[in-house]
Amino acid sequence: MARLNTLLFLVVVALSVIALIDCLSTDGTRLRSFPRGAWIVLILLCPVAGAIAWFRAGRATSASDIEGPMPVPGGGPVGPEDDPEFVKMLATRISGA
Repeated sequence: MARLNTLLFLVVVALSVIALIDCLSTDGTRLRSFPRGAWIVLILLCPVAGAIAWFRAGRATSASDIEGPMPVPGGGPVGPEDDPEFVKMLATRISGA
């Protein structure tokens, strides 16, 4: 019985440490639901439930999970259709002028 208790304890500690490291290393723009400090407190005070909640609802896993526009590196257009100059050049090329 002592071995089982030790194993369960180590699993809970490992889960909490992994969740805490992931929470601390996640970019601030990818946080959901609560601020980082609230997630840290939740993970530390409720190790199993806090860690599971962090992995299920704390961090955005895809771009559609993040609210608001994604930041663009360099501030320029993302694709050619976002560049007004390119669209204008295509329009003149299609019209044959």
